[in-house]
Amino acid sequence: MRVMLRVMLLGVIATTTMTATVAAQPAVTIDKTRVAKEYVDAGLAAQSSGDYDTAIELYSKAYQLVRHPLLVFNMAQANRLAGRIDVALRLYARYLQEDPDGPQVKNVYNIVAEIAAQRAEEARKRADAREAEQARKAEDARKVAEALEPRPAERVQLTAPPLADEPPTPGRTLRIAGITSGAVGVLALGLGAGFGLHARALSSELSQPGALYSQSKYDAGQRANTIAVTGLVGGAVLVAAGAVLYWWGHVEGERPGRVTLAPVSSDHIIGLAAIGALP
Repeated sequence: MRVMLRVMLLGVIATTTMTATVAAQPAVTIDKTRVAKEYVDAGLAAQSSGDYDTAIELYSKAYQLVRHPLLVFNMAQANRLAGRIDVALRLYARYLQEDPDGPQVKNVYNIVAEIAAQRAEEARKRADAREAEQARKAEDARKVAEALEPRPAERVQLTAPPLADEPPTPGRTLRIAGITSGAVGVLALGLGAGFGLHARALSSELSQPGALYSQSKYDAGQRANTIAVTGLVGGAVLVAAGAVLYWWGHVEGERPGRVTLAPVSSDHIIGLAAIGALP
């Protein structure tokens, strides 16, 4: 993929150089594209060696000279590899806004979906680890109580079903659903915030004194604003739903009742409804 990005950027730089020659632009434009290419090559080398901070700095310098959307994608990739996932998500959103039909759009959507799945899996593992810890403590308490139990010469042996035969912890499904919904909601909030910042930047450019009106920038700002509102509202709803489901699962674990998850959809909403009653 790095080779593809480098070839595509070289094509852009070559096109820019040819245009500059035909229009008899000053030589400084050619110098900028050459310097930008050198920054990109050095950034790719740094990224390959694992020096992500240096790669990000070099991509940023190249973007200041040649404002190509692929450089935004490169910065997002480097931040993701460095573990700065939230920063990477904002940069992915910015790339989609600057180049909605670009060559890396499909790749961006796949990466974002993978991040959401990873976060949901991490949340599930944390929930399983907490339940395993609680089960271990319960088993330790049972063994201690058994060790302290008096053992007369003759007594009636009382038996109880082993803990392994007990039914699964009530409310676990609701808690996992709540954690998953909350994780997806946080992701939607991050994307919404990224698009909101981009919409504000476009609006600021158009409102500058002496700025020329650009219909494309205006339309792009409207799309970014719509996506931002959808992401923020949808993310807030998912986070709130996740909190409710997790709380209900916790209550169900303390006092088992009868709760059922049912799909709900209409012209305006889609989601899950928890139906039931606590004893």
